[in-house]
Order: sequence, then structure tokens, then C-alpha cells
Amino acid sequence: MRIIAGSHRGKKLYEYCTPATRPTTDRVKENVFNVLANYLDLTQARVLDLFAGTGAYGIECLSRGAKYVHFNDHDATAVQVIKRNLGTIWRNCCVTQYDWAAVVADNYDLIFLDPPYASDLGEQAIERIKQGLIVFETDHEFNHPAVFLTKKYGRAWLYFLKKA
Repeated sequence: MRIIAGSHRGKKLYEYCTPATRPTTDRVKENVFNVLANYLDLTQARVLDLFAGTGAYGIECLSRGAKYVHFNDHDATAVQVIKRNLGTIWRNCCVTQYDWAAVVADNYDLIFLDPPYASDLGEQAIERIKQGLIVFETDHEFNHPAVFLTKKYGRAWLYFLKKA
């Protein structure tokens, strides 16, 4: 796993794999950012990487010049991996270990939701998010009126949603 583009292109990221987690592949990440380029100026974006795991999505945003990234995961080990991947090079971000429901109350331009596959946490978070562009990764089909694009990569379904 590595950073695909931007100021830290090619930097390897530490991984964190458990039965409940799985890293997003570089191919999927690259395709996500190709889609996002059509809908969002990342350099002006406030980003939330919820259920962040290793922080790969948020770190990719920072490398591409995001204004601010908030990383959140409930797992203490994941939080440590995110901090290790960030190192000391980025200042326009924060890493927290809060309950996801408290974090989605804030406003963000872009929200990555990559919850554990065997849960409905992504669906719950989408219902509570008031505004922003959402990238939701899951292992099952999902229907919501805000979905404007769906992609499937192997077992992973990616849903792009826009909430006003």
C-alpha cells in the first residue's frame, strides 16, 4: 500500500490487517480519486476519513493538497497506525478515537466511509451526514437516493453520494 499521487507519491504506508479490516488496494484508491477529480477541488476540501483504518484515503488527500483532514477510528491500534503513517510531516490534520456518531456531526466537503464489512455502520453514518460528497465502501449492494455513481471492484462496492 502506498500514496498514489501528490507531494508524497510513492511513499509506502504501514498496514493494519485484522479479520474485520482490509486495506483498500492502490487500484481502487486511484480510481476513487479519478472520479473525485470531476466533482471536487481537493485543495479547498475539508475531509473526514471515518473508520480510517490505516488512514490511506485521508493521507492520499493530504498528499494531493487537501486543506484539512480529520482521521477517526474507534480502534486504538488503528489510531496508532494512522499516526505512524502520518509521521511528523503533516500539520493540517487531526487523529481521533471518538465514536463515529460524534464525528459526523461536523461539516466536511468530502467524507470517506470504509466501515467493517459485517456492519451497518456506513448506512447509519450516511443517514446522519447532512452535507458533503461521500465515498462509501462496502461488501454489499446499497440503495440510497443520494447515490450518483456505483463502482464494483472484486468484493468491494463503492458508492459515491452527494448530500446537500
